[in-house]
Amino acid sequence: MKSVPAKAQAAQPSYELHSLGWKAFQQLCVAVASEIWGQTVQGFYDTHDGGRDGAFHGQWKVQSGETLSGSFAAQCKFTSQPAKTLRLADLKDEISKIERLAEHGLADNYFLFTNARLTGTFEEKLRSTVLAISGVKHFAAYGSDRISQFIHESPRLRMLVPRIYGLGDLSQILDERAYAQSQEILSALGDDLSKFVLTSAYRKAAKALIEHGFVLLLGEPMCGKSTIAAALALGALDEWGCSTIKIRDADEFVRHSNPREKQQFFWVDDAFGATQLDVAATFKWNSAFPHLHAAIKRGARVIFTSRDYIYRNARSFIKEAALPEILESQVVIKVQELSRPEKDQILYNHMRLGNQTHTFKSELKPHLPPVSAHSGFSPEIARRLGNRAFTRKLSIDRSELQDFVANPMQLLMDVIQTLDVSSRAAIALVFMRGGQLTSPVALMPDEAEALALLGGSQSEVRNALNSLDGSLLIQVKSAGSVAWTFKHPTIRDAFATIVAENRELLDIYLTGTPVPRLFHEVSCGDIGYEGAKVIVPPDRFALVLGRILEFKKQRSENTSQVNRFLAYRCDAQFLQQYLAAEPSYLKSLNLWSYLDSISEIGVVCRLHSFSLLPEEDRKRHIATIRELAVDTPDSGFLDGEVRALFTPDELEECLTHVRSNLLLKLDDCISNWRFNCGGEDDPEEYFSTLEATLRDFKKEFAADQNVQKAIDTGLERIKSIIDDLQSDRPSPRRSSNTMGSLEDTWEGSRSIFDDVDE
Repeated sequence: MKSVPAKAQAAQPSYELHSLGWKAFQQLCVAVASEIWGQTVQGFYDTHDGGRDGAFHGQWKVQSGETLSGSFAAQCKFTSQPAKTLRLADLKDEISKIERLAEHGLADNYFLFTNARLTGTFEEKLRSTVLAISGVKHFAAYGSDRISQFIHESPRLRMLVPRIYGLGDLSQILDERAYAQSQEILSALGDDLSKFVLTSAYRKAAKALIEHGFVLLLGEPMCGKSTIAAALALGALDEWGCSTIKIRDADEFVRHSNPREKQQFFWVDDAFGATQLDVAATFKWNSAFPHLHAAIKRGARVIFTSRDYIYRNARSFIKEAALPEILESQVVIKVQELSRPEKDQILYNHMRLGNQTHTFKSELKPHLPPVSAHSGFSPEIARRLGNRAFTRKLSIDRSELQDFVANPMQLLMDVIQTLDVSSRAAIALVFMRGGQLTSPVALMPDEAEALALLGGSQSEVRNALNSLDGSLLIQVKSAGSVAWTFKHPTIRDAFATIVAENRELLDIYLTGTPVPRLFHEVSCGDIGYEGAKVIVPPDRFALVLGRILEFKKQRSENTSQVNRFLAYRCDAQFLQQYLAAEPSYLKSLNLWSYLDSISEIGVVCRLHSFSLLPEEDRKRHIATIRELAVDTPDSGFLDGEVRALFTPDELEECLTHVRSNLLLKLDDCISNWRFNCGGEDDPEEYFSTLEATLRDFKKEFAADQNVQKAIDTGLERIKSIIDDLQSDRPSPRRSSNTMGSLEDTWEGSRSIFDDVDE
């Protein structure tokens, strides 16, 4: 019978398994055994294993339904050669070990995993050889092609071992839409994901994301928060088919959140500020939290990252009751609590896959265990040690390596200061653009002037940008555009320190940086923010003041940016100078609801704290707040700073007004809210603000039983209204999938760094 030509098949998926290293390859084999076969291997050992990298005893039911029984042994054969084909001579020692294991009844079933290629002829010969050994009843060998196929067929396996996303062509895994989104995610990390290590922090974050739909990743600078977030984002894109969006602020979230699309994934890096608290951004999240909560309820998943000290400052401004998940789903990444195997693997990956020479790796290899054991070790330290841009002047001896780990900021400053003029100018331009320099570069007139003062030309800076790519800077993609940004926020920190210490650079920065960026990056006077980027001294206040006043003339609609800056980034001396320069400013301040989301209230409170708020203005604002508390209703006056505006008698009178005219007459308030709820509104989201306000009042009136009863009755009525309004809506479907954990069980004496220089 004449054969019919088969249709062209899709290209066989392949992954760069040779770049994993022997230990990470074993971890992958654990994942395959657990996830693909549906069985947990007892343990993998690195030496003195008696010929077994893994062992199991009992009945083993593979997912295809076949049941095997007896003793099981597994061996991993790793090679660092990318195209090696396994030969029988390569397994001479393994064959003798199998004979010994079978003799002792430990190899009824024997499995071989290798990242080398297995030809059909060789596999048949190997099978005959192994099954000829007395006592071996079942044998299976899995080469690079079969393991790559396991990876290709299992999104869950890829999520369990997210480093896989950095080892192959994602277009083989994801559809066109998802592939485009993945490129934006990966562009923000360069090749860091290929060096990813599965840590307990990743496991906890994945668990929180599945159980709560939200995770807040908190940690010190350089601890790997963004890399974990990127790995989870790719996993959600891959396994759940989520539409993945990396957003910058609350406004973008509200704009992109789609009630008709349940599978959305939002990644918000540095949610409350990159290197110091961004009060304006934090306040905006208060208004967006009800929308965020509703999105999570309908099936969206959300990741926030933040430096721990920034979040501590932000909590004073966050209305956490509006987003319960922010309290339930915090994963704190403490670098000092990384296990020793995790630190070793992180350092190994960055050294093996970095751009250091073979000679450098070989000389450094004996010193790597003390580096990973150092108390100051972090993933970012490992990245810099694996990149020759940061080690050009590093001598390989114990004391210099200890200093490299213990003083990363100073060393980073030294690296920047020793760059050529054009490279420093390139970093300055990215800094002046707030960390996002659009590519191709088109300079504003003031930036071109600043560039000339720095001693660089536009053509030289363009070349310098490319030379810094992957070390200090990186190109990122977003919504079809490309921009230069810092490889890590600590590079911005280091340059900010250099700017603050160099008066000439400070003047260039203050003159050339766009005013909206100054609002986010400077403080006028030392007001005590941890991680402040640039502190402007009093003798430069006039320069900043002049730029703000000019900004207001040109863009009068952006008064909220000015208000936030004055409220949270200026000391009393600067505020005095500002009020003197703009006498009408005080009368322009008016309040409305909601107090926790408007910029004016912050300025009013700040001026009052410095005794700069005239009494007549204070009383005017108190009268407005009193009416808003009942009419909206608005509980924002209960905040400590706003409360400080009141005298004790005024506060007591306001609370009495709220009790009598709102809380004991809640039926009227709730009816008004029900009447104004439109058909397009999500009922739960719509009423969430009122519910949060009533809970605030319930806490304030905790000793008043009548108020407590009235609020409880009101909340029950709101719940009933929401249920009625939602009765004709389909309930959100959440995935019941759960994340299993893969525990590292490395033991023994073989060093993970044995093949780091191969």
